[in-house]
Amino acid sequence: MPPTLSAPSAPHRGEQAELSFTRTVDRRILHRWALSEVFLTDVHHTDDGGYRAAAQLPWKHPYYGDHLTRLDCPDPLLLLECVRQAETWGGHAVAGVGEDRQFLLRRWTMALPGLLTAPDTQRPAEVSVAVTTSGAQGPAGCPRRLTFAADVGVWDHHVGRVRIEVGYIPSDVYAAVRESGRGRPLPDFDALPRTTSSLAPHWVGRTDRHNVVLDDITVDGQGTSARVCAPLDNRSMFDHAQDHVPGMVLMEAARQLCLFTGAELHGTSAAHTTVAGFDFSFSRYAELDAPLTAHVRHSGPYAEDDALASALPRLTTHHVEFLQDGALCARGVLHTTTARAAPQRSQP
Repeated sequence: MPPTLSAPSAPHRGEQAELSFTRTVDRRILHRWALSEVFLTDVHHTDDGGYRAAAQLPWKHPYYGDHLTRLDCPDPLLLLECVRQAETWGGHAVAGVGEDRQFLLRRWTMALPGLLTAPDTQRPAEVSVAVTTSGAQGPAGCPRRLTFAADVGVWDHHVGRVRIEVGYIPSDVYAAVRESGRGRPLPDFDALPRTTSSLAPHWVGRTDRHNVVLDDITVDGQGTSARVCAPLDNRSMFDHAQDHVPGMVLMEAARQLCLFTGAELHGTSAAHTTVAGFDFSFSRYAELDAPLTAHVRHSGPYAEDDALASALPRLTTHHVEFLQDGALCARGVLHTTTARAAPQRSQP
């Protein structure tokens, strides 16, 4: 489980307060053990009841930096992780969620129309995340549910928007519900077998096999399927012990299967393709001690007339499901964009 929290220090308040990129925030409030996995550097409350967070993207990272892409744009899932950390901070420091509560991911969406035109730089990228909250359920200081909406900028360039719906439940209730739902005790993370995928990393846009989360990929009609191979020893995906497959790992599995599907069925090279957005909902926990499969049921051209369609080339929508023991764990759509090269960018 994450380390014990201390009360977060009160950040500055005010719309014009300058965000700092000189040090990371307390890793404990972000549910992280390793400082190398903390990207948030500062948070300020704003006068409208929201808050602004700062993050710095690492130059090199063993997981987020391991890609075949030639598009030279920020990793969309690294941007998502920055927002997820800002959401976790806000749950504790803004909504008052205590350390005795479990965070339950219910749904999240992301759209990144400005991804390919984010400024290039010779310095680690500085990210700003402007967050508002809505949809609170439960008493003040002890919410049962909350929605976070975040506008994401890289340098001064607006990249896109993320929305996260989160539930909160007391830890003792969580443990009882989890065991009741499973019909057996929760697994001992340290005792779970460690496996590494046998899949060639380049099939899913990777160079390091330790970052591959799929195995046994098959092509079936208009879609693809694969077994999710959770890399329990990967300290970016599993910074600390878990009793389920985290949502971020499921998104990595979805990304990898969609990159493979695009190459196999639509002729889109993983080196020229990246995630443009998604919309996923989560209905049950994906267990670590039972087979889990990911499916792209079908995919085709992006059908919406919106900011993504006007800003990004060759958009493809993939319909993805995660199944375990015949039951649906998560479902959604993931959109990819394919370009021969990144557009000309200005310096920040």
